[in-house]
Amino acid sequence: MNDLRSALLEELREIASLPVPDFDAGLADDYAETGRRLPYENQYFARRRHLAALALVGDGAVLSTLVADICDERSWALPAHWDDGDPGTCVDLFACETAQALAEILRLREDVKDRERVEVEIRRRVLDPFFDSEQPFWWEERFSNWTAVCAGAAGMAALALGYDTDVIRGRVLPALQAYLFSFGPDGGCVEGIDYWVYGFGYFTYFAEAWRDATGEDLLAGTEAIAAFPANVQLYPRSFATFGDADYNPSLPPGLLSRLSDRLGVPLPAIEHAPTFADDYCARWAHLTRTLDWGRELRGEIAPGRTLLADVGWYVERRLIGRRMWSLAVKGGYNEEPHNHLDLGSFIIAADGEQLLCDPGAGEYTAAYFGEERYEQVHPSSTWHSVPTVEGASQQAGEDSRAELVYTDDGVDAYIDAYGDGALLRKFTWTEDGIELFDAGPELVESFISRIRPETEGDRATWTGERGTLVLHGVDPGTVRIEDVETTTHMGLPERLWALRFDFSGSLRFELL
Repeated sequence: MNDLRSALLEELREIASLPVPDFDAGLADDYAETGRRLPYENQYFARRRHLAALALVGDGAVLSTLVADICDERSWALPAHWDDGDPGTCVDLFACETAQALAEILRLREDVKDRERVEVEIRRRVLDPFFDSEQPFWWEERFSNWTAVCAGAAGMAALALGYDTDVIRGRVLPALQAYLFSFGPDGGCVEGIDYWVYGFGYFTYFAEAWRDATGEDLLAGTEAIAAFPANVQLYPRSFATFGDADYNPSLPPGLLSRLSDRLGVPLPAIEHAPTFADDYCARWAHLTRTLDWGRELRGEIAPGRTLLADVGWYVERRLIGRRMWSLAVKGGYNEEPHNHLDLGSFIIAADGEQLLCDPGAGEYTAAYFGEERYEQVHPSSTWHSVPTVEGASQQAGEDSRAELVYTDDGVDAYIDAYGDGALLRKFTWTEDGIELFDAGPELVESFISRIRPETEGDRATWTGERGTLVLHGVDPGTVRIEDVETTTHMGLPERLWALRFDFSGSLRFELL
């Protein structure tokens, strides 16, 4: 037994030895009243974590009681995803994941009581609405991680319950093929690394279950998509955070190991084996496939550069002095899934520490996914390192676009996202830094960090734990420092700092 598997099983035993977490069904109504998702979701995922632990290493009687409690839940979907219909038959990401987990638990554990009732609930809540519907669900037509997770999890549940493969083929495979078509030739994921793990992870898990059942290989030809994490890594435990992403996502070793073994793709450098606790949503598929396929992964981060032209991501790593410096620049368009108003935004990191940051994902609330989205801190143009043009911030919509083009020593970003005003940003590496040249009318620069900048004359300095960044060319007559208190994706307090000033010439970042 490898060390990774041993550590996970020990963690599961510790969870299974604890009392089953409390569950207050009334918290589902809190979302409608306050727009906050975390109070209900914290307990929902704690219950799923306990379910997985009990199913794999726990007592059958306790497991059966918990399974019965889950079958009594008003809905397996999250309240934020309930539509105008019956919440009990809402087919969302987590309803499908629950159906898959319970179906595979029935196959794994013969001591689960009232098995017929459990299968009835799986069919009633997820499989019947999905397979019997004559109309496609919205996620079958608007491709994102939802397409792969919902179709893949429902497909795995159906396989576990012995559905005819022709039935599964007719509904699941078209959705998954459509999901693949949402990627360009470069394999880039517009939703970022977290949602690559989620969507392509569930695609891979279903593909391997389907290969076991039919011999058909759905993974063939997906090498570019599988290589995405290695392409956008800044440093071990540090990735580009464009959109609703986290800089240090949990990368399931089972998924990475299987993709490496099957497709021979490069893997990101890993220096930390994830625990089950690292996955907030306690996903059964990630856990069980890591137990089956996972192994300790290593690797070193090396200098290199990647331009994913289809999604508009540029990432380059250079060794300057003793540090691995990274520059990441965002192109694309301003109506992507999990979109931020961030065209031309960029990250500068020293050994993975973002000295100029992209804020990544904020706390998910009703407002965050509503009409007020771009008034929220994390998705807004104001809190990305992009200028205003003639007083205007970036505009939302598919017509707001940025094209990235390689140069000999960096990348150019051609940005049309300001109405009548356009912007050209030129990023050029030098021996000891990065030059930034912006061309556009009446620019006010903004540079965003979690570190408070210090200014002196025409210089601004951000001092981190792993490196120091000095900006030359600040206009001391117009410079101002602003900050905002906000909350992270997990609801924790966070402060962002902005350095703003009128642009008056070329800028140079010195990397120390």
